[in-house]
Amino acid sequence: MNSDNKNFIMNVVYQLLIYIFPLITTPYISRVLGVNNIGIYSYTYSIVNFFMLAAMLGMNNYGNREIARIRDDQTQINRKFSSMYGLQLVTSTVTLAVYIFYVIFICRRYREIAAIQFIFLISTCFDVNWFYFGLEKFKLTISRNVLIKVISLVFIFLCVRNRNDLWVYTAIMGSATLISQLYLIFILHRYVHIVRVKWSEIFSHFKQVLVLLIPVLAYGIYAIMDKIMIGGLSSTVELGNFENAQKIISIPISVITALGTVMLPRMSYVLNNKKSEYKPILRASMKLAMVMATTMTFGIWAVADEISLIMFGPEFTKSAGIMRFLAIYLPFTAWANVVRTQFLIPTRRDRVYVESTIFGAVINLIFNSIFIPGYGAYGACIGTVLAEVSVMLWQTIKSRKELEIGVYVRLFLNSLWKSAVMFAACMIISRLFHETVISFAVKMVVAIAVFAVLNRKFIWNDFLGKGQSTEKQKA
Repeated sequence: MNSDNKNFIMNVVYQLLIYIFPLITTPYISRVLGVNNIGIYSYTYSIVNFFMLAAMLGMNNYGNREIARIRDDQTQINRKFSSMYGLQLVTSTVTLAVYIFYVIFICRRYREIAAIQFIFLISTCFDVNWFYFGLEKFKLTISRNVLIKVISLVFIFLCVRNRNDLWVYTAIMGSATLISQLYLIFILHRYVHIVRVKWSEIFSHFKQVLVLLIPVLAYGIYAIMDKIMIGGLSSTVELGNFENAQKIISIPISVITALGTVMLPRMSYVLNNKKSEYKPILRASMKLAMVMATTMTFGIWAVADEISLIMFGPEFTKSAGIMRFLAIYLPFTAWANVVRTQFLIPTRRDRVYVESTIFGAVINLIFNSIFIPGYGAYGACIGTVLAEVSVMLWQTIKSRKELEIGVYVRLFLNSLWKSAVMFAACMIISRLFHETVISFAVKMVVAIAVFAVLNRKFIWNDFLGKGQSTEKQKA
């Protein structure tokens, strides 16, 4: 297994920890807090999340890319990090002040919970994940998350006991994120030394970061605005069902995101030093992305009903249909993620990235406004799917001359039929079992078995690299 695949696995673990640990508590929290409180939490968190995006500007992508470019020069790292983190502290401080103003003078609904969500915003002052990702130090983030998430789980089960404890749950979730970021700050001295920099150096990054903020905010519109619009145009009950469905969808999304996070610094380096190598790497990444995305799409379709009943309870039966609807966009998201993080951002094609996300945000807002009042959470699904498809098409069309589009389409179709066979096998065999837990277990076993058989060459040769090793030994 090569270093990229190892880093990918480690980052998958990191991303999954972010989503799986809260998911462990979901069956308990859904039943203790109820669908309405889940909706309130989702609504207030979505709003603070916008402020968090503004506080970070586009630093996650920009910082990752810039640190990756100079990772062999410690002197440059020290200076560049000091100036970039200085800008982050400035923007975070301003955003904190604006959020306080919002809570005191503007917020009218759920003000107490909105005030507690402030803890999440404080954590942005200490968020330096971009620095470690730029150095490809993915392992560090795993150990940090395991310990902190386990502790937060314990506190949730001990302290959240009834529907009046929504504020307790919010405080625990926010505090876990804050402590997690503080840990990375605590060990920062091992990898970088803060140096004095001029204000001009700090603000020299502003324009470039601001460019990358636009797509981040645009993406936030169709990733977060869904919840705000459901809460405003429909009901918190609809939002509660949507929130839990999205918790499940966030798991495959985290896997897809992990691939981009790992490959962004690598492709930034390759495209600047070994440009002839980028097409084979991009082709391999797209193959992995399509295999993962199509498999997870059909997998969710197969087990959505069982997941909804087991994880959330009968109060959230609508979440199953929402899950299936949202799963449609996974292959489009995976495709766009490869193009964006492994080609557009490393080559500084920021304009295409910006244009595509703005276009997607506009599409999302239009269709959300049309369909949410009448169809609730399903209306938001329509807007989200169309937005993701729009972003993918825009980025692909604009980059078509330098990408192997025909090859990528064939990779997608090949993965699609294999995943469809897996889905059909699951549904046929599961008809023999009617009990929810048993049906879920049978479907999972069948899915894994069929996937392994149909993708055995990919797993052995491409992912594990065993075929390459054998060829080298023969040579």
